[in-house]
Amino acid sequence: MNGDDAPGALVLSGGGTTMVSTDALLAQAARLALLRADARDWQARLERIRALEALPAPAWSAEDPGLAVFAARQTIDAVEARSGELAESLVVAAEAYGQADRTAAMLARMTGAWLGHSLGRLAPLVFAAAIPAATAGAVAWLLGGLLRRDAPGTARSRGPGTARSPGPDVAGLWIGDPRLLANPAVVALVRVLVSSVDDVAAGAVGVPFPVSAALGDEGAGLFGVTTTAAGTLAVARSIGMLRETPVTVTRVGKPRPARPPGGFADLAARIPRVSTGGPQVRIERYGGAADAAWLVYIGGTAEWSPVSAGEPWDMTSNITAVAEQGAGSYRAVVQAMHEAGIRPTDAVIPVGHSQGGLVAAQLAAAGEFNTVAVATFGAPVAKVPVPPGLPVIAVEHSEDLVPALGGAARDAAARLTVSRELYADAAVPASPLPAHGLVTYRETARMIDASPAPALADFRTLLAATVGTAPGVASRWRGTRSGSSGAQ
Repeated sequence: MNGDDAPGALVLSGGGTTMVSTDALLAQAARLALLRADARDWQARLERIRALEALPAPAWSAEDPGLAVFAARQTIDAVEARSGELAESLVVAAEAYGQADRTAAMLARMTGAWLGHSLGRLAPLVFAAAIPAATAGAVAWLLGGLLRRDAPGTARSRGPGTARSPGPDVAGLWIGDPRLLANPAVVALVRVLVSSVDDVAAGAVGVPFPVSAALGDEGAGLFGVTTTAAGTLAVARSIGMLRETPVTVTRVGKPRPARPPGGFADLAARIPRVSTGGPQVRIERYGGAADAAWLVYIGGTAEWSPVSAGEPWDMTSNITAVAEQGAGSYRAVVQAMHEAGIRPTDAVIPVGHSQGGLVAAQLAAAGEFNTVAVATFGAPVAKVPVPPGLPVIAVEHSEDLVPALGGAARDAAARLTVSRELYADAAVPASPLPAHGLVTYRETARMIDASPAPALADFRTLLAATVGTAPGVASRWRGTRSGSSGAQ
């Protein structure tokens, strides 16, 4: 929603509704609805006062209080009618924009699927079979090179005396302009392309396009990003890459006191930062033995090599998680949760950034724990099936490439997506993937806390009710890969 929206405004979509709107517009609609409710309350009061009037209206004099009550009733009736009309108009406008947005997204998916299918029909089968691996390899190489480059303010920046990290120099791909990868149009294109890779393979093996569309992302969802990731793993593992291993977890340091989070800013601030050798998971416990509630914070990718080493938060886990095959990072988080003492009936709210957000959503989808809400920041969670009725907040920046790597969502209305365009009227920082950094998402989280949008206020209320007001205890955990890197 552009038009008169302020640069960087929060845009809300989904959350069980068909609306797409800014948080300010939704908040205004909510205020008008409250005004209408107050007007109806005053209508009822004035009606009770009028019932006490002994004289009928024709007998009123200029000084009769009944005349003043009648005038007040007329004014309140106008307020009630006008506020209701304005509130309904705002909702209708948001729903219309949402319908147009979903129609455009559907047409983009269908067009991408048709083009991919057509390419598959023209390409040899061997070429098509290699496309998933080539796509994943190119993405891994590109992101790995970007995140290894030295850039001020990034988590991977070199410290004094630190040698340059090995990796490809992809500065040439930027063509001197970082907007190439921090462009909402490029991000939208990548989302469509990722969702269309399976259609290339379907076209190559001769599956008719209507059948491919009916079974793929555009239809039943039996094929799509998940199956493409699975095909990528099959090809990559045959040449010694992206191989999963057993994982182990250890507690880092001693438990520390923790105060209940007050909102999204606190949630984002407690997600572990990417660091070599540091903890990837933070677990907070609140309440007593009978009513324990837990917050599980999960960090993002720390290693971008396609060859599994000691770090479970790596490219192997990225692809394996998308393929829904039990990523090392997912298994490490589950182990840490068990060792921390989380029981199946305890209330849990997982929170994560990037790969950590993907793991958080998959924890909710698996159903092993009693997940009561989920919050993700910059995570490729579009294809993770959201349990019906579960409050899920997915925060994404329009220029962030990483959420697009999860493809296009078919059940977008089931989760509340909060998006923000960072650089609409500002220069893009000269750093790799600037819109994906945890620092920028923490800034957006503070904006979310300041938003009066009802859906965001409801999530904050749920968070407060879950953890309570008493101090808790926080523990930090580190997962490591063990065993042979050739394990499957």
